[in-house]
Amino acid sequence: MADIRAWRPIIFSCPTTGDRVQGLLPGDPPEPSADDLHSISCAACGGVHFINLRTGAAVDPKRS
Repeated sequence: MADIRAWRPIIFSCPTTGDRVQGLLPGDPPEPSADDLHSISCAACGGVHFINLRTGAAVDPKRS
């Protein structure tokens, strides 16, 4: 696991509840790629969401 000091804070909207949730993402955003997703535990709904590392947006759970 990466050094926690290298992680960056993020606030995203939980796609389930719509609440704003604070979390941490690893380091600097990576170079553009189709798989720039990071799983993050959600304090609002207790689930796990995927966050786009470049944009910081939660991925729509209905995404195919």
